[in-house]
Amino acid sequence: MKKTLLLVFVCAVLFAVAILYTACSDDKLSIVQRSIDLHRDSLSAETWLEVEKNENVKICFDSKVRAWETSLDTKILSESCLKVQIPILIGVSPINVKFSDSDNAYKLNLAVGMKYLNFMNEEVLLGYSDSSEFSIENILSTSISDLFNKKDHKKIVYTSMCDLFKRTDNKRLISVTGSYLIDKYPVTNCEIIQSMWDDLSDSILTYKKEKNNSNNRCLEHDTVANEVALLQAMKYANKRSIREGLKPYYFFRSDITLSEKQKVIGYTYNKNDRIWISIDSSSDGYRLLYYDEWMMFARGGDRRNAPWDDSTSFYEYMELRQTSGPVGMFSPNGYGIYDVFGLVKEHVLFEENNKMKRRCEVYYVTSSPKPQKGVIHHPQRLPRTKSVDYLSCFKGGGNLYDNWEKINYGTIDYSSDLGGFRLIRNIGNNAKWTEVKSK
Repeated sequence: MKKTLLLVFVCAVLFAVAILYTACSDDKLSIVQRSIDLHRDSLSAETWLEVEKNENVKICFDSKVRAWETSLDTKILSESCLKVQIPILIGVSPINVKFSDSDNAYKLNLAVGMKYLNFMNEEVLLGYSDSSEFSIENILSTSISDLFNKKDHKKIVYTSMCDLFKRTDNKRLISVTGSYLIDKYPVTNCEIIQSMWDDLSDSILTYKKEKNNSNNRCLEHDTVANEVALLQAMKYANKRSIREGLKPYYFFRSDITLSEKQKVIGYTYNKNDRIWISIDSSSDGYRLLYYDEWMMFARGGDRRNAPWDDSTSFYEYMELRQTSGPVGMFSPNGYGIYDVFGLVKEHVLFEENNKMKRRCEVYYVTSSPKPQKGVIHHPQRLPRTKSVDYLSCFKGGGNLYDNWEKINYGTIDYSSDLGGFRLIRNIGNNAKWTEVKSK
């Protein structure tokens, strides 16, 4: 009798566990975190919807839907509503919709962790010319000895007259027409690890990979990646393009001929190997932002020198800023983009004709006067300058500076190799940034 009761009890427990497991499995799509109501008449051939990673999203139309075509995890709620489990990685996930009274298909593009911006003659401000540090008045009032002994971020940084002149980035208005898809947040460690799992064996991120597994779910506010080299960021951009069936933007080669050098945009290093980089101008894939492009999206319509003209917004950044933390903790800018300042500096490429790419560097030569009998001469180290064209720089961030309140849209950092980044792509392959003209 006791054995029978025990068997019944065990069966009951197993049945309850099975029901609970089923309920938990269904619960994955049971809680709606975002509801989107759409009108059929407002749809175009492609409609962009902004969502976040791992969300449960309910999409409803004002008309009966005959078919929802997607590879996503979904549940039909009614004749006009669908519940969608958003993927764990940033990117674009499409849903094709067909209505009951038509054979036409409408495409819904779910932009996961990204911002869709459609500009039509958008007037934007570029440049930054109000910095007294690089003004003509400041140059004329500064002695040559001071120019070669200028403290900057706890290091002795030598600069020159030509450097000061060339690094003046004058403000100017341009008009932009085009559609863009840009990361709302800087790319996170989880995103890189999950997307480049097989390519991190020799990477600085290897130790972070060991703490994860290939099925980890990347959260909306994951920790930002702040130790990424330029080459890694470009390879990640290509990975994301390939994942979505897009044409990669970057090509990498270790050896090129003299004639082929005209086709490359520059080079970077993988350990001690020089890697030459070229781009595919017909690409519809993801890429890093260009310098002036970053300025446009970072400002988000702001015409000030920095986003903190009042003490309240400045102290918000001062309180939250950190070397590496979760993304999306600051308020977004006017374009809905997060963490331009206060978190991590971002890799930014220079356009071909951007004068900010050329930087004067100081090197030293030893001068030994002609020997004279009975005279003791001491060799002198004299500064000389040379011009160097940079492929990229860092913009934004601010967490490593002592005088952090001086960080602004014009701040530029050439000093290190590792940092963060975010990606962008042109929708419809239009409005290539290098073709945008000033007003």
